[in-house]
Amino acid sequence: MKKFVTDSCLIVISFTVLFIGCSSVYYLESVDRNILGTSPKYVSNAAIKSFRSQVNSIVNAIHFQSAVIGIHIEDYQTGEILYSLNPNTLLMPASNMKLFTTTSSLALLGPDFRYQTSLFYDGTIENGVLNGNLIIRGSGDPTISGRYNGGNPVELFENWADTLKAMGIHAINGTVIGDDNLFDDHELGYSWGWDDLSYYYAAKISALSFNDNCVDIFIVPDDSVGQKPHIFTEPNMSYLQIENDLEIVPEDSSTRYDFFREEGTESVRIFGTVKAGKDTIKDWVTVDNPTKYTLAAFQYVLNENGITANNISDIDDLPVQNIDYKKVSLITTNQSIPLSEIIHTINKVSQNFYAEQLQKTLGLKLLNEGSTKKGIEAEKIWFSRIGLNPDEIFIVDGSGLSRHNLVTAHQIVTILRGIRNNPNYQVFYNSLPIGGVDGTLKNRFKGSNAAGHVFAKTGYVGRVRSLSGFVQAKNGHEYIFSILVNHYPTPTSVVNNMQDQIVTLLYNLDY
Repeated sequence: MKKFVTDSCLIVISFTVLFIGCSSVYYLESVDRNILGTSPKYVSNAAIKSFRSQVNSIVNAIHFQSAVIGIHIEDYQTGEILYSLNPNTLLMPASNMKLFTTTSSLALLGPDFRYQTSLFYDGTIENGVLNGNLIIRGSGDPTISGRYNGGNPVELFENWADTLKAMGIHAINGTVIGDDNLFDDHELGYSWGWDDLSYYYAAKISALSFNDNCVDIFIVPDDSVGQKPHIFTEPNMSYLQIENDLEIVPEDSSTRYDFFREEGTESVRIFGTVKAGKDTIKDWVTVDNPTKYTLAAFQYVLNENGITANNISDIDDLPVQNIDYKKVSLITTNQSIPLSEIIHTINKVSQNFYAEQLQKTLGLKLLNEGSTKKGIEAEKIWFSRIGLNPDEIFIVDGSGLSRHNLVTAHQIVTILRGIRNNPNYQVFYNSLPIGGVDGTLKNRFKGSNAAGHVFAKTGYVGRVRSLSGFVQAKNGHEYIFSILVNHYPTPTSVVNNMQDQIVTLLYNLDY
């Protein structure tokens, strides 16, 4: 039986609260008294009674009977609970897991934290030739791409090429080495689906990364029905081996294509149909070795700029896999954009790769190990500070792609309350999608007067839909809410509508 809040006779038994209605018994699980004080506060008046009744009707619809739903809603200013359904039931959060990653990172690292990626050399420079190696030392920066610089993914490498030319270097008589040792070698999240690994949202994790560890592919159909469309990549450096099994079909047909990259290779098969004469299609294919991909892009830029570089190598492929940086010469260091902007990207568009990089960074910076395991341990340092029991939160990755993450609606509200009380909360607030306005909520709350007043993170994996965040209500109150839905049998659009209805009712509460 589902568990709801009603407002009929109140009976307190131990640490549970029973609400008995006219014909049904509803149960509200206990909440964390470390957060709310010695006892939970249940606000009740005519408006809230009506609100609870309407929410009960929504979640008790017949098409949600087989779903598991967790909801918790609090008034930020007073700590009063407006509604709670299965608040302590562990559920898959999907991308609501990013709330745990980004709030803890902001609280522990601060909004001004920046990654540093450095370029070194060893050997000597004679007559324009570096008789030695170039070394790129990565620190986990996810932002070496075209996302922040007008779409030019190789801007950093072009800047480095200019620096080398200014030093008089026009050839590398050695190897361009990529050092990714600040992160461990576990490049995928725990229990990620094998059939996801070709797609951008399951890009590999590495201390040295480029272009979100994906190759941009472009499919250009012309009017040659029955023929193959042209495919090219950017940068056009032939890193990815492409098997083109696409066919151009008439304009009244459908574009239906997919691709698959064999794990352990840099080869992808693209298959299906594309409509004739349509605009260029852009997509993204993951790479198998992010470090080698980064090196290949740098090598490509060097050669394009007149600097001969014939050899590249992942440090793991060298006989000596540790470099003494006291014995090599620093050329330049690139600082990333600040963490405040990185968190903005993670939450606004739900960027998995950035979240995974950030989680390992927490482990590196706080516990001296760039691993997911240590990143999770670092996150739990902050959870303990805000009154959550870290042993009751089950985290296996930073993005929520794994179905082994398990959290509760009450835990999410507590996390949000914790960051709302943090001096840097405005940075976090600004990172959240706004209902009906931008990010992953741009196309939701259409026609609702709550549009523009909902600041929340979405989440989705198969049969899991989540929405958690803040509502700036008409009555001047600020509400914190979490709505987690697992195992639903309906189309996801129906769940979206259910969540939007509840949040719109919350926005319009009048008391």
